[in-house]
Amino acid sequence: MGGEGTYVEGGRLERVWVASVPVSDLSQALEFYSCTLGMEIALDERAKNWVEVGPKEPLAKIGLFVPDRSDKRQPGGDSGIVLSTDSIYELHRKLVDNGVRFLTKPERRPWGGLMAMFADPDGNILTVVEDPEHYSRSPKPVQPVRNDKEGNGPRCRVKGN
Repeated sequence: MGGEGTYVEGGRLERVWVASVPVSDLSQALEFYSCTLGMEIALDERAKNWVEVGPKEPLAKIGLFVPDRSDKRQPGGDSGIVLSTDSIYELHRKLVDNGVRFLTKPERRPWGGLMAMFADPDGNILTVVEDPEHYSRSPKPVQPVRNDKEGNGPRCRVKGN
C-alpha cells in the first residue's frame, strides 16, 4: 500500500470534488442552495443524510449534511467556500430580493476583483467573487520541481520567488 516499487502515471489530484457544509435541516438547506442560489441538485441522498448541489460537471459541488451532536463541525461560521459569478451586483440584487442576509456588500478588493459575503439560513458564511481576470492578472506561477528519477516516489521542491 505504498513505499515499495516505482510509481506509474496516475495518482495525481485532479480537482476539488466536494466541500461539505453542516446544516440543521437538509430540506431547508436544499431549498436555499437550489431554489434561492439556483444550484442544480447533483446528488439527492437525503435518506443517507447527504445532498450535493453545484454547477454542472466538472466543477466542485457543495455537500450538505446534518451533523451528529458529537460532530465537531456544526452549522454556522465560515464555510471556506468561495463561489464565482459573472455579475456580482446582479447576483447581490437577486439574493437580497430573496431575503438573503449579506455580511458584506460587493466591493472592489485590493487584489482587483469584486467580493461579497452572505449567510445561508444556518449562518454558514459563503463568499462570492467576480474576477474574470483572476488567473491572467498575475504572472503564471512556477510549478514545483518534481524529481522521481530514483524510482522511490515523487520528490517535490517549491522554488522561491
